[in-house]
Amino acid sequence: MAAPWNPPKKGEDFECNITLEDYANPGNFKANPTLASGDVKISKDGGSFANLATLPTVEPASGVSVKLALSSTEMNADKVIITFVDQTSPKEWADFALSIPTTQ
Repeated sequence: MAAPWNPPKKGEDFECNITLEDYANPGNFKANPTLASGDVKISKDGGSFANLATLPTVEPASGVSVKLALSSTEMNADKVIITFVDQTSPKEWADFALSIPTTQ
């Protein structure tokens, strides 16, 4: 059975998992990346980027999979773009962007 958030629908909660590349070891996933406020932002339909309401989490703990959970308000757009940009120096993980086209 398909997950209730597949396909991504405009105005409905959405979840997915991503992995981030280890900045110090290119070509490898970053285990247990540290995600802080300001690292992950959202843009809806080409609008300004803003912090997510809920910071993504590593799931399972200490793994490489990062769970992204977007609210129905955050998904209320035809195109949702999420950026992952580590604010620390040196960076822990490489920049990443995810574009989510929604359906009605």
